[in-house]
Amino acid sequence: MQQSINYIMNIMHLERDLKRLTSNWSSATGLSLNELRILVYVEQHPGIQIGDVADALNVAKASLAQNIGTLITQGWLKSQPIKQDRRLRVLTLTKTGQERMKEVDAQLTQSLDTTPATQLADQLSALQL
Repeated sequence: MQQSINYIMNIMHLERDLKRLTSNWSSATGLSLNELRILVYVEQHPGIQIGDVADALNVAKASLAQNIGTLITQGWLKSQPIKQDRRLRVLTLTKTGQERMKEVDAQLTQSLDTTPATQLADQLSALQL
């Protein structure tokens, strides 16, 4: 019983630290967490269909559309129709988006050397035991 309670407490601490770390990422990059998730995913999967992004990020297409619209307005993403079916659209980073993502990638990588990130990694290791 006590081991189960300890495990649950570790998960709760993990959640708190994860929220703190992702909040710091949002502050450092000036992006909402959803915008950041979209940009990182599109960077890793250029030319991906919007529906596939929604599925991969486990987000409804309707809520994704608002974030995508913001990123397009800011000039970081572009949405283009697919030649075979013009109703479907794919996302790619613009030149500005690619440059911005270099900065974001550096910021995220640097954040992994912080105390909160180290604590999070330690908690993850403890849960694996």
